[in-house]
Amino acid sequence: MLVPSKKRMTTSRFGALAVVFAAAIAGCGHTRYLVGTTIPATEDNLAIVQTIEQYRAFLIEKNIEGLLMLASKKYFEDGGTPQANDDYGYDGLREVLTARLGRVQSLRYDIEYQQVRVKGEQVEVDAFLNGAFELQSETGERYRRVNDRHRFLLERTSNNKWRFLSGM
Repeated sequence: MLVPSKKRMTTSRFGALAVVFAAAIAGCGHTRYLVGTTIPATEDNLAIVQTIEQYRAFLIEKNIEGLLMLASKKYFEDGGTPQANDDYGYDGLREVLTARLGRVQSLRYDIEYQQVRVKGEQVEVDAFLNGAFELQSETGERYRRVNDRHRFLLERTSNNKWRFLSGM
């Protein structure tokens, strides 16, 4: 029967402690992510997501003034069609928000953040929207669901805030 020497056991214990210590140090160097996402928790990413969450809160409250406060003066939507008659800029945004939110009776609107790409003073945020709307219509109230990918485009202002260029 072989009995390990005390020197050998000490070396083995030291080796095991070294492995545990190295693993602990390596674990401290991992990237932190924004909660519930795979988006790195950088100062910019946090500020960007907070701006979009403020937009979400204003939308649910139907707070048109709050929403306009988050829009850049360079805001532009092309309506997603080849026709120019459904395009609008910052000046038309109030009219669009007033008309659309005026029909909303109730609203649930969730945003799942998928990717944030900062490009200089602009950022693209890809997200998945999941929402339900109760709309007032001429034929009575009706419900509509939204489950779709979406892209928000924002710009950094001179006072280091983020404002929407499109996607509201």
